Amino acid sequence: MKKTCFLLLFLIGSSAWISSPVLGENPEVHEVVTKIKEVYSVNCCFSASFDQLTVNVAMDMRDRFQGQMYVRKPLEIALDVMSPERQKVVMKGRSYLVYFFDDGSQVNGEVPPEINIENFFGFFANIGALDKNFTIEISPRQTEPEDKMIFLELMNTSNSQTGFKIVLGVDSRQFTIKRAIIYDALGNYNRFDLFNITFLKSIPDSRFDLKSAQN
Repeated sequence: MKKTCFLLLFLIGSSAWISSPVLGENPEVHEVVTKIKEVYSVNCCFSASFDQLTVNVAMDMRDRFQGQMYVRKPLEIALDVMSPERQKVVMKGRSYLVYFFDDGSQVNGEVPPEINIENFFGFFANIGALDKNFTIEISPRQTEPEDKMIFLELMNTSNSQTGFKIVLGVDSRQFTIKRAIIYDALGNYNRFDLFNITFLKSIPDSRFDLKSAQN
């Protein structure tokens, strides 16, 4: 059975930017959010290498995917998955298409609401509205000194279902998102670790074309 990576997510390289000053030891939420929005507001798009861990709690299943991710405002995400098998994933809003290179087959449809994809898109593809779309708190985990990350907990202001949340690991110096953990109402989650983050001035339309994802 094919394993499909279609929850995505979610940054420096080709575009010039200036590292923000380090915040205090116990930063306020609004300080961290302001820094994130400043970093992501400059360009429309970014790419990043990703390592995705998908956990289905009820079935006690874990799958890992690795590849390259592309995000373009406001609601477009594409994944070039290299492991465990080569596939391309394109998502626009709730619509998705997955193309499998090994046999040329594809799967497409609408993402069911319990997967929490709207929360994911609402965050990554519209960071400028971060504090409008989400209630944000410093996570009880707060910091991870070894990785130099500050953790935030996001709850969608339009969805009060128990379990729907996103935990972000924010680089405490560059204020890019190094980790995103998306929880759904069933207790399952997708954890994305992001590397080689590169901001881009543009990404070709073809990267997000649902009809030609195999290209």
